[in-house]
Amino acid sequence: MSEDAVKAEVMEEKPAIEYVDLFPPVDIYENEGAMKIYMDMPGVGSEDISISVEDQILTVTGDSDLKDEGKAVRFKRNFSISKEVNATAIKAKMKDGVLELILPKAESAKVHKIKVSTE
Repeated sequence: MSEDAVKAEVMEEKPAIEYVDLFPPVDIYENEGAMKIYMDMPGVGSEDISISVEDQILTVTGDSDLKDEGKAVRFKRNFSISKEVNATAIKAKMKDGVLELILPKAESAKVHKIKVSTE
């Protein structure tokens, strides 16, 4: 490849996008079997969301089509989760700008009823 071709290829690369990180508001609910997190993420499509768990830290990032002072808006939150959460079974659903995360509890963390017998 000639030097001119390399320069032309480099010049055609898209510039890096500058982001403003915002912490979206969340609602957290818990019942016997799971915890649910609802996170407001307007302007974010399901394909623009990244969810990961590493070392008991749940990280959620969503790139939106919103702008703040000329920069793209990125929503980002981190949550410490206990070992009582079954991290491999976490589910996520996006609807109307609200991300719903369902964090099921491990069997050992669920409430178990013990029946008392009579002799």
